[in-house]
Amino acid sequence: MSSGVRNEDSLLLRPMAISELKGSEGILQSEFWGKFRAGPRWTPLAFYWELQPSSGRFLLLLRGFHLGLKFAYIPYGPEIPESLRNEELSRFLCALADELRAHLGASCFFIRFDLAGEAGEIPEEESSPRPTDGDENFRRRAIQLNRPLRPASRRVQPQSTAILNLGPDEKRLLANMHRKTRYNIGLAARKGVVVTRYVGRPAIARLGQWYRLYRETAARNRISIHDMAYYRRLFRVNESVARTRLSLYIAEHHGDTLAGIIVARLGNRATYMYGASGALKREMMPNHLLQWTAVRDAKAEGATEYDFSGIPHGNSPNHPMYGLWRFKVGFGGRILHYLGAWDYPYRPVFYRLFRCAERLRGYFVDRRKAGRGLNRWFAAYGRK
Repeated sequence: MSSGVRNEDSLLLRPMAISELKGSEGILQSEFWGKFRAGPRWTPLAFYWELQPSSGRFLLLLRGFHLGLKFAYIPYGPEIPESLRNEELSRFLCALADELRAHLGASCFFIRFDLAGEAGEIPEEESSPRPTDGDENFRRRAIQLNRPLRPASRRVQPQSTAILNLGPDEKRLLANMHRKTRYNIGLAARKGVVVTRYVGRPAIARLGQWYRLYRETAARNRISIHDMAYYRRLFRVNESVARTRLSLYIAEHHGDTLAGIIVARLGNRATYMYGASGALKREMMPNHLLQWTAVRDAKAEGATEYDFSGIPHGNSPNHPMYGLWRFKVGFGGRILHYLGAWDYPYRPVFYRLFRCAERLRGYFVDRRKAGRGLNRWFAAYGRK
């Protein structure tokens, strides 16, 4: 391993083992996620950085591309010191990208920082949702970084989320919810919906039932999903990583499987990762009871927060995902806006070609989501 050499900005960077990724409670910056993503297309790398008085560790995923090229992606990372904003943040990321280049090789043509730092609240008049994922102005409202950094043409991870503080007791957590959310939790319980939690091999055994619902969810919402093997491997890799625990929650009623969610626990944070629900008995509100059960379990096991993992950026009733926003925010969590995804090109010509292709892919994805039935042209490379 390199001992690390300080550059003119006093940034120290050195590679380290994936198993040393400790301290972060973000599931996408964990040893578990690095091991899970390792494969023919993705190579996980871990690094330690130090810029006095701050330091951190992060997971980087190096992806093989066409013509022997590669690009680097840092999901929800690196963790950014709160003191760094705009010009200072630009200098830090550029220095980090320059230091990383020696570790990524000449075939790497750009790096994407999908930053998880909090951007703060956006003014009310700017809070309406953007019409498409390709609206670059969406990312420029909270921060403005300098060239050669460029806002990514497409989002990979959700850029906003709702995080529920698990400190209050259960009575207070319920009181803090929207009254409709609280009512729906009680309705599901009164109607006899039963939620069961599975971990390890029992979870893998029930994944087939969950995946059938997930396919139904994907068809209903016109989204692309991975094959069954992807989610089975998720639980199998989890068995080899002690710090992370995956749980599968299944909601049933009189023998009918109604819905299910996958939740990850790392440190003090539980993160909702995937959800599936069918049309059968939807009026019994199984999804509300699923989330409430996962929240209660996380709190009982010592977690201090529950991440609902992705909401639309604005709360306009005209937004196509307004229902999702209302469902997740209804549990009473704090809305958090991330700093967004930013690219640093190493080889500008190849990067511009990739950017055009990514925009084209985004166009067809948006058309498909709008219900026009066009097929996917490029494989998604994000978490889902």
